[in-house]
Amino acid sequence: MRQVTLGLIQMESFLGDKERNLALAIQLVRDAASQGAKLICLPEMFVTGYHLDSLGDSLYSLSEELNGPTIAALGKLAKKINAYIIAPLAIKNPDHGLLLNVAVLIDDCGEVQGVYSKNHLFGDDDKYFTTSGEYPVFKTKYGTIGIMICCDNNYPEPARILALQGAEIIFTTAAWRLQEADLWRLYNCCRAAENNVFVAGINAFGRLEGLFLFGHSMLVNPRGQILEEVNEDGSSVLVRTIDLDEIAAIRQHSAGLKDRHPQEYGALCQPADLNGILK
Repeated sequence: MRQVTLGLIQMESFLGDKERNLALAIQLVRDAASQGAKLICLPEMFVTGYHLDSLGDSLYSLSEELNGPTIAALGKLAKKINAYIIAPLAIKNPDHGLLLNVAVLIDDCGEVQGVYSKNHLFGDDDKYFTTSGEYPVFKTKYGTIGIMICCDNNYPEPARILALQGAEIIFTTAAWRLQEADLWRLYNCCRAAENNVFVAGINAFGRLEGLFLFGHSMLVNPRGQILEEVNEDGSSVLVRTIDLDEIAAIRQHSAGLKDRHPQEYGALCQPADLNGILK
């Protein structure tokens, strides 16, 4: 058995109040670690909150360098609790005037192991963010993981790319709206079943000036079945142990990856006349 205990941090952030949000995040991460969690993930843009219409240009001053105070504080915490932490936040982009919406993987020694930058931006988010076009996976002591951020989950391709690179757990960190609550459940389950991987869906909670981020963080098994879901409002911690050997057992009887026909999928990479399709 290859067991690992995950910690999914559902968190209610307060817009622009970084000090308060970081303190709450540290408290929740400590709670998860006290229950044995070794891979712990926070929600999208947890330290500033996610409501770009309200944050506006203040997001530039609220954003940090990769080695800024938020990651420094969580690095010290990760080392102390001997656990990996996935910390999503807005960081400055040294190569571009726009920011990056990223998830930073901090290892259990407190060092930055890697960074994933959100590729599918929601609505007008491209006013503030640029993308990387990359889908890295990260090898940890507890298995190989991939990370997606919110709207990346709307599309099957990112999760498939991660699975084909060996991801066993995909952490989807999000600020997902109530209007798409049904899709949150559907996409998490589909991405897990399509690729026979575990999916940890970590969603923010909060009522923010017309935007309701509804929580319901969840853990989904490689057959697409929800193992556990947070059903209460507000900040909460979901801790659960999984067995990564389940992936191989399920894949023995699944056609999901082994019977692919990639030679027939070239049309997916070609431009399409969306004006005609989306009428």
